[in-house]
Amino acid sequence: MNGIWNEIVRLLERSGSRLYAGVPGDDPDIIDAARAAGATFAAMQDQRTAAYAAVGWSRLNDRAAVLATAAGPNLLNALIGISEAYASRTPLLVISTTNRDAVIGRGGFQEFPVAALSDGLFVWTHRVATTAELAWAVARAQYLAEHGRRGPVHLLISPDLADGVLPDATQDIPVAAPMPPAQSAETMAPVFEALRAARRPVLLFGGGTRAEDVVAHGVPLAAAWNALCLVTASGRGVFPEDHPRFGGLAGLYLPEESRAALAVADAVVVLGSQLEETALMGWDEPGRPMLVHVDTDSSVFDRAVPAQYPVVCDAGVFLRLAAAFAGAPSSAPPWWQPWRPLRTADGSGTVGFWNTLGEVLPGQRVEVLAQENGLADLWGYYAPCFTLPPGVRPLVPSEQTPLGFGLGAALGAALDGRRVVAVGGDGAFLTNLPTIVAAGRARADICYICLDNGGFGWPALSRDDTTIVDFDAAEAITALAREAGFSTAAVADPDLLPKTLTTALAGSGPRLVVVRLADRPPFPPTGIH
Repeated sequence: MNGIWNEIVRLLERSGSRLYAGVPGDDPDIIDAARAAGATFAAMQDQRTAAYAAVGWSRLNDRAAVLATAAGPNLLNALIGISEAYASRTPLLVISTTNRDAVIGRGGFQEFPVAALSDGLFVWTHRVATTAELAWAVARAQYLAEHGRRGPVHLLISPDLADGVLPDATQDIPVAAPMPPAQSAETMAPVFEALRAARRPVLLFGGGTRAEDVVAHGVPLAAAWNALCLVTASGRGVFPEDHPRFGGLAGLYLPEESRAALAVADAVVVLGSQLEETALMGWDEPGRPMLVHVDTDSSVFDRAVPAQYPVVCDAGVFLRLAAAFAGAPSSAPPWWQPWRPLRTADGSGTVGFWNTLGEVLPGQRVEVLAQENGLADLWGYYAPCFTLPPGVRPLVPSEQTPLGFGLGAALGAALDGRRVVAVGGDGAFLTNLPTIVAAGRARADICYICLDNGGFGWPALSRDDTTIVDFDAAEAITALAREAGFSTAAVADPDLLPKTLTTALAGSGPRLVVVRLADRPPFPPTGIH
């Protein structure tokens, strides 16, 4: 099947280089073809790690990486990562080698009805029937992955295609980006007039917004409207967190002062967010203020909260038109109270770690911060405790929050040539050991930071007896990392933490720092349940 794989790589590389990740098959497959073509590839030893890395690469590059799988356990082991791509609307092209046509339904080796996997996993699934439709199938898969609803698409390739004759390359089907939904200052005027009358507006930026649009138009718009600005977890990084209008992350992570402001807001503009449950936590009566919901996908409107003004529009176009309509900056003083920094006196514990990381991270040439979503990690989403330094892009899970995603996604970022820091709990590391081996083998430029609180912190909060969620895995994790080629360090003394982190961040190649935490502070600190 070498010809088929070579042709798929050729078709995909026309529109830009991409990562090809997966566990190499028994016979040469698309990973081999990518290698032969000089494309970026990652030959992994574990399908879940490959899926996480592919999703991480796709998030940062906003186009589809390729995840190579085979029908059966190979694909099934990657489904957690694929579900994360689906939930976060991350472009991903999954290409699966299936059983031969003659044995399907007759007990073929590792046969599994992969074509039936659809809802909640794939935007589109298609079995390529002949080589004549290969160019069309690849073009459509890339289009659906990267435009519109976006997300993972699934192409099924039968070994029987190896006998087909490939069409002439002149029959390639071009892939063009669609034009965004048309809007103008005239069509949007009623919405802008209603918002101009607001005295306590809030702008909420989701994962469907782009930093360049927010900086160019969103920041001036917030000044003109005198608006408080929030982001969702997946939208983090688009609005500068050192800006005085930044109110923190919405929902579960919202500071108390911003939560009080949201309760009295008379207008909320939501841009590029599906308004999942965690983004709505603590937002009492979200339908009460005037809600403007802006998205390119109309299916998200009224899914969770009714919007008085549902607007089908690209978020960047909306911000540009709104900023031009709004005009000069407002002279009114801020109507909200800024959040107060949360600091520990001695720098110890979970809060102390995030305080320290925020102090030492600037100036370290770090490009990407990947995070998990365990108990200790959650404090890194809480603005009073930690804010994202300028120039650092976040890489975090969506509402699926699969344990270990941040660690695997960080590997995808490093394979793209980025300098990466990845923070996760000891539980996330323990469930994702193949990622450590893969990162060491690739000599990836990643500084992994393992927050060791002695077990699964989040499940421990609701238990009087924590025995079944307690464990001591840091030494084993460190030993594996060392054998995989990592430089390693461990620190328990808060006085030594700044120097230990600074040294690790300034290094190169794969490194691991285990930070021993003496606490499991409940989250959120304001008591939302």
